Amino acid sequence: MTMLLRDALALPALRLTLLTGGDGLDRPVTQVFVTDLPDPRRYLCGGEVVLTGLMWRRGATDAENFVRACATARVAAIGAGHAALGRVPADLVEACRRHGVPLFEVPVEVSFREVIEAFAPSVWKQRANGLATVLGRQRGVVAAMAAGARLPDLLPAIAADLGVRCWLLSPAGRRIAGTAPLPAPAARDLCAAFLTATRLPFTTRVDGVPVSVTAITGSPEHRMASWLLACAPAVPQGWAPSGPEPGGDALAELVDVVALERTQADEAERVEQRLADQVGRALAGDGDEADLRARLRACGLSPDRGFVALAATLTGLRTPPALALAVLREAVRATGLPAAVTAALPGAPDAPVLAVVGDAASGPTAASVAGALRDALDVLAAGLGPGRLAVGISTPGRAGTALPGLVQEATHALRAAAARPGPVAVVRSDEVASHLMLLAGVPADTQRAFRSRLLDPLTGYDRQHGTDLVHTLNAFLSANGAWRRCAESLHVHVNTLRYRIGQIERLTGRDLDRFADRVDLFLALRLGEPSGS
Repeated sequence: MTMLLRDALALPALRLTLLTGGDGLDRPVTQVFVTDLPDPRRYLCGGEVVLTGLMWRRGATDAENFVRACATARVAAIGAGHAALGRVPADLVEACRRHGVPLFEVPVEVSFREVIEAFAPSVWKQRANGLATVLGRQRGVVAAMAAGARLPDLLPAIAADLGVRCWLLSPAGRRIAGTAPLPAPAARDLCAAFLTATRLPFTTRVDGVPVSVTAITGSPEHRMASWLLACAPAVPQGWAPSGPEPGGDALAELVDVVALERTQADEAERVEQRLADQVGRALAGDGDEADLRARLRACGLSPDRGFVALAATLTGLRTPPALALAVLREAVRATGLPAAVTAALPGAPDAPVLAVVGDAASGPTAASVAGALRDALDVLAAGLGPGRLAVGISTPGRAGTALPGLVQEATHALRAAAARPGPVAVVRSDEVASHLMLLAGVPADTQRAFRSRLLDPLTGYDRQHGTDLVHTLNAFLSANGAWRRCAESLHVHVNTLRYRIGQIERLTGRDLDRFADRVDLFLALRLGEPSGS
C-alpha cells in the first residue's frame, strides 16, 4: 500500500512535528529526496518528501523561492532540519502556508538517514507493485500490436488506466492518436512550444490546463521529424483549468508504449521510401514511360489520373539531407491532401527533394495544394531557427506522362521561392510570369553575365553623371515604346525623353526600334528584380 504523509508523521521513532499544511496529510509519498539547492525542480517528479538542512537560506526572501519551486514540482511535503539555523524560520512556515505545501520539523537529534530508512520499506513496496503493473500492461500492448492492433485503438484504454488524457501529434499538428478531441488552436500552440522548447520534457499550459510534453524521436533525429506526445490530467468533461499536472511516471510509460508504434511506423516508412525513390529515379531519366507508370502503381498512385509536383529545399541547418525529405513528407501528410510519394532527386546532397501528389479521381489543383501546404508549413516554421524552407509547386498534369515536365515546372518555381524572404516560401509556377519561368531554368552565372553585358554601361553612366537612364529605359519599355505616355509618366518633355533614349542606344549598342533589342533589354531589367515579382 502507498504510504501517506500522515503515516510518516505518525512514526514514533522520528518525532516529526507538523508546522503547517494539515489539510495535505493524505498525500501519497513516492520517495524521499534530500537537497540544499535553492531550486531543486529539475530533480523532482512529484510526490516527494523533500528534506532540507536550510543551507540555501541566506535571507528572508530565499524561503519563497525554495517553496515555490517545490510547489511547482508538486512535492508531498517539506521536512526542515534546524541544525544549521537552530530553528525553522517563520518565513519558511509562512511560504509553505501560502503555497499549500505541508511542512514538518525534523528534530536535531534525528538524522535524515533515519527518516529515509523509515520511509524506505513502504516506498520500495509501492515501486515494486507499480513496476509489476507497468510490465503487465506493456506485455499486453506488445501482444496486441503483434496481433495487428494499432496505437489509436489501444491508447484510450492505456491512458484511462494511467488516469491521464494524451495526444500524439506530428510537429505540423497532424493528429496521430489521442484520447479526446483537441482544438486546432491548442494543437498549434503545443507544436510551437514543442519546436522551440529549450529542453524536453517540459510542462506548458493550454487553455489553462497543465500539459507535459516530450518527443518520440525517429529518423532523422530532429524535432521536425519527431512525434509530439502531450499528457494532461484526466477530467470528467472537456478542458478544466484546475487539477494537478500529470505525473512523470505516466508520461514515461506512455513514451515506452508510443515508441513501439514509432518503430513500426519507421520500418513501414523505409519500405515505402524505397518504392518512392524508384519514382524519383524514373523522373530523373532513369527509365522509360512504362517503367514510370509501373513505379507509380507500386506506390499506390494511378498513372492515368491527375498530379501536382512539389520540389523543396531546406537550407541553413546543420542537419542530414534526409531532414528535408522528412519535413516535406510530413507537411504533405498534414494537409490531408490525396495520396503522395516523396523522394530525394538523384544528384548532389543539396539537390531538391520531390513530392508527387496524386488524386484517384480528378487530380488536385495547384492552388489547393499551395494553400494547404502553407498552413502546415506555418506550424513547422517555428522549428526552422536560422533555416529556410522553399517549395515550388507545378501546375496540374492529367497523366503520369506529364510528370517529368511537372517536375521541371516545380523546380523552376522553387528557384523563385528560394529568392523570396522569410523562413518559409511557397511559390506556384502559375504565380511566376512565363518569361521568368524560362529564365529560372538558365544558370545563375549566365543570367548575371547577360544582365551585366546589357545594363552595366547604363548603371555605370548613371553613377558617374547622376543620371537615371536605367529607370528611363524601364519606363519606356513599360509604356510599350509610346513616347508621349512615357514622357508624361517621367514628367519630362518628349524631346528630353528622345535624348535619353539616344544615350541608352549609344551606350548599349541596341536599337529600341527593333523588337528583338527591346526584348533583350526587358529581360535584362527583369533579371534584376526579385523572383516572382
